[in-house]
Amino acid sequence: MIAAGIIAEYNPFHNGHALLAERAREAGADCIVSVMSGSFVQRGEPALMNCEVRTRAALESGIDLVLQLPSVYAVSSAQRFARAGVAVFDGLGCVDRLVFGSESGDTEKIAAAADAVYCAEIEPLISAHLEKGISFAAARENALRELRPDTADIIKTPNDILGVEYVAALKFFGSQIKPAAFARVGAEHDSSEAHSSFASASLIRSLIKSGGDWQGFVPAKAAEIYSRAELADIGRIENAVLYKLRTASAAELSDAPDVSEGIENRILSAAKEAVSLEELYALAKTKRYSHARIRRIVMNYFLGVTAADLEIPVPYIRVLGFNSVGAELLRAAKQTAKLPLVTKAADIADIGENAQRIFGLECSAGDIFSLCYKKSLPCGEEKRFKPIIYR
Repeated sequence: MIAAGIIAEYNPFHNGHALLAERAREAGADCIVSVMSGSFVQRGEPALMNCEVRTRAALESGIDLVLQLPSVYAVSSAQRFARAGVAVFDGLGCVDRLVFGSESGDTEKIAAAADAVYCAEIEPLISAHLEKGISFAAARENALRELRPDTADIIKTPNDILGVEYVAALKFFGSQIKPAAFARVGAEHDSSEAHSSFASASLIRSLIKSGGDWQGFVPAKAAEIYSRAELADIGRIENAVLYKLRTASAAELSDAPDVSEGIENRILSAAKEAVSLEELYALAKTKRYSHARIRRIVMNYFLGVTAADLEIPVPYIRVLGFNSVGAELLRAAKQTAKLPLVTKAADIADIGENAQRIFGLECSAGDIFSLCYKKSLPCGEEKRFKPIIYR
């Protein structure tokens, strides 16, 4: 069996995701396995729908096995997000290809850019540009234009940037998994415009929340599932986030991931003035600290995630759902897996302290996510969750 892996959020699963899975099958994959973000996503906010809903939609729309990317790693930079996703696939031991959509669709050029951005020669060039007060992303792009101008355009677009991080992560782990980029079709990442039956996940989320016409942008069976789903809204925990920031000390906030150069003081100052999260993000952002980075810092602090937590290697592989093909891959993984396979909360107790810490943070994130519904739910959803099985 040839297994292809996809790292995703499925927030929500849309026609572009279905097309990528279809292309992977056309390229020879017998099984499509996805690593999917947990209750909170890379944007630094709760997913629109819970893991169960998103898993069911994926299984109904071309995915054979869904695994969880813990929120600790999901609400993180492109490098950490990619590295954790690759760690899950490499830890499974039976994934052959890592497939992803990108603006260029050029696997070789993405690989060349990955080699360049992580070579020793580029580090002093990045440092020199950072001294000019620009963001890390801009400094890295400028450095790459000096070192390897033929690859610099690759790190200008979001999915190509993720592709670079995927390839770099494969190299970091010495993985035998082969990368395969496919050109994105239709709407660009975060685009507010649709193209035929393709729209960005952000546009679809906006349409779902506003009662617009979104059904044509997702597979029919996924649309049925989403139409019945309870939606999560960050607005329902907004005051709680602001409260925690208004009562935090700089020392406490400095323990959160990605905090440096005194940005904690700027965030705390903004929290005393802002009356909404969007206002806080706008007040706190700088040339060096993007809106997205500020959102992740704030959300990680609220979720109790520290910089030290991100240093913990992915400690387990949690199964969210599978069909008969996915079950076959799981049987193979029992012989090949380098990481423990987790199907129920009780499995965590036997794995070790790191696993308990990561799962504990996942449970806490799930409890907070449960407050994002119109009618809050009690704690314990993560502990009660059982894999969804499709025969």
